[in-house]
Amino acid sequence: MVKLTATFPDLSKLLLRLAAGASFVFHGSQKLFGAFGGSGIEGFTKFIGSLGIPYPEINAWLAAGTEFFCGVALIIGLFARLASIPLICVMSVAIYSVTGKKGFNIVDGGFEYNAVLIALLLSIFLSGSGRYSIKD
Repeated sequence: MVKLTATFPDLSKLLLRLAAGASFVFHGSQKLFGAFGGSGIEGFTKFIGSLGIPYPEINAWLAAGTEFFCGVALIIGLFARLASIPLICVMSVAIYSVTGKKGFNIVDGGFEYNAVLIALLLSIFLSGSGRYSIKD
């Protein structure tokens, strides 16, 4: 029987950051720039407004900017622990205002994906960026 005894915690932290960061940069780009088939900031602002969230213009810019810029911070490992906090907040608001009402299953529009991202972010927050980063 083969024993797996080697561990690679720094590589593991890098993979967590890359997975979470890429997802946030992708979705932030959709909201900010209309990239990848996204609606851009105008469409996202209308969506935020339709949810009854106050000050939709400000909150749309804050959420989209947080996703994009904190996603970049995760990818390069620049204050990744700190960048995780506002992203957890954005995902929590998404669950509260949109996906939470639809249950857990992502197929039904539920919060499964948001919960996975929060778990990734909590892991990054608790463990830090690791060796393959600019600044923890």
